[in-house]
Amino acid sequence: MKLSYDPLSDLVPMVQIATVPNVLVVPPSSPAKDIKSFLLYAKTRKEPLNYGSTGVGTSSHLSSYMLMDQLGAQAVHIPYKGADALNDLLAGRLDFMFATIPSVIGQIRAGKLRPLAVSTLKRSSTLPELPTVAESGYPGFDAGSWFGFFGPKGTPPEVVNTINEQVNAALPALGAQMLQEGAEPQGGSPEAFASFIRSEYDKWAILVKKFDAPTN
Repeated sequence: MKLSYDPLSDLVPMVQIATVPNVLVVPPSSPAKDIKSFLLYAKTRKEPLNYGSTGVGTSSHLSSYMLMDQLGAQAVHIPYKGADALNDLLAGRLDFMFATIPSVIGQIRAGKLRPLAVSTLKRSSTLPELPTVAESGYPGFDAGSWFGFFGPKGTPPEVVNTINEQVNAALPALGAQMLQEGAEPQGGSPEAFASFIRSEYDKWAILVKKFDAPTN
């Protein structure tokens, strides 16, 4: 769906709250134990693997798209709305999925899903024993989700700075809970958040253009 606004020019970045790594997960019945065995499984199975996402053009979709391209393997994308993708993954109707760590950490800890790797350049503080995709032989692989506070275009600088200061002051008290659930607290200045957003926009724009990946 085409946005009715330009997120780069119509919103004012105030402060980044956290980044949220995606984790590559498979059902316990999958023969894949890590990226290497996942690749072997993908290339030796007669039919292409199928994967779910939370929607076309989302981080979970594009992370999978980028991974399969780097692996040189084929997979069929099945977009979902809401939690249905996770339900089908748990039931074994999907072969794999990139999901945010908070959305699947309970199932991982319960042994209902097997994590293979995290999508960000740095390991997750919540799953520190789990390697990154980049560490697993695909340098530069970096994908994830994030969230923060924005204001409408024209928000006075003093309002932006006040909210930024208050959020930064509150983050240390919230950090432990966020880490436990799989999010990585960030904070920082409005300028740093704006720079991060620009880099994210450019990164995904290159991917979409290079591979003609669908986004709507």
